Amino acid sequence: MESIVFGLATAFVFAVGMITSARCSRLLTPRVVVGSAATMGLIMALPFAIATGIPPNLNVTNATLMLVTGAGNILGLICVNAALRVGKVGVVSPIVATQGAVAVIIALLIGRSLAPLIAALLSVIVLGIVISARTKDPVPIENERPLRSVLLASLGALFFGAALVTVGVLSTELPLSWLLIPGRLVGTIVLTVPLLLTGKLRITRKAAPLLLLLAVCDLVGITLYAIGAELNIQITAVMSSQMAPIAAVLAFFLFKEKLVRGQLVGLIVIIAGVIGLSLVQ
Repeated sequence: MESIVFGLATAFVFAVGMITSARCSRLLTPRVVVGSAATMGLIMALPFAIATGIPPNLNVTNATLMLVTGAGNILGLICVNAALRVGKVGVVSPIVATQGAVAVIIALLIGRSLAPLIAALLSVIVLGIVISARTKDPVPIENERPLRSVLLASLGALFFGAALVTVGVLSTELPLSWLLIPGRLVGTIVLTVPLLLTGKLRITRKAAPLLLLLAVCDLVGITLYAIGAELNIQITAVMSSQMAPIAAVLAFFLFKEKLVRGQLVGLIVIIAGVIGLSLVQ
């Protein structure tokens, strides 16, 4: 029961984060959104890491994995925010929700084994993405480019999935407080600092509270998922994947974004595939 609660709480927090990202991406450039949110998150997460102390297992190997994790998170966030600039939340969010499935596939391919059932479920997810990409939208949002948004969201899911694989390795070596650092540190160094030096870090008064909310959702969502995963990772994964329909519903009420039949079918097919993969692991 507790894992269900934490999983659903994770889904809701990440859905709010997705909606916030969509709003921010239409006010600022992806680099400014990701860099600013990363720096705010680093400021909030750093005291907990300092309080925990330097982990005894923090060696060159783990530091390298942390760097890979951070790079994957930042590249994924840039892709997703770019996707949200030209695509609907209800289309982008289910594709991003496949990041867990991507991590499973990468882990299995590293071990050079891919069960037929898992391959079939992966095909279901790909089918859902294709349906979303090829659906003609009679009620598009401003500047909508469906194919571009699907491709960017898929690339973001790949980056997130790769980062999840390294996080899985690091989770047995480092405390949670240190796992929250890599993405935010990389984002600050690679994005925020150069933007500051070039005078391109321009945040409007309207966007500032949204960026803070985005940073909070990111930290809280990861923490909730980690707690739920310790109780029951399968149930938590299934419940957290409901981020996509929750985000789609929120986008409908907040942004008046309507999904046509093909987009709804794509969303349902993708979520079904993700749930199936979560259950067979």
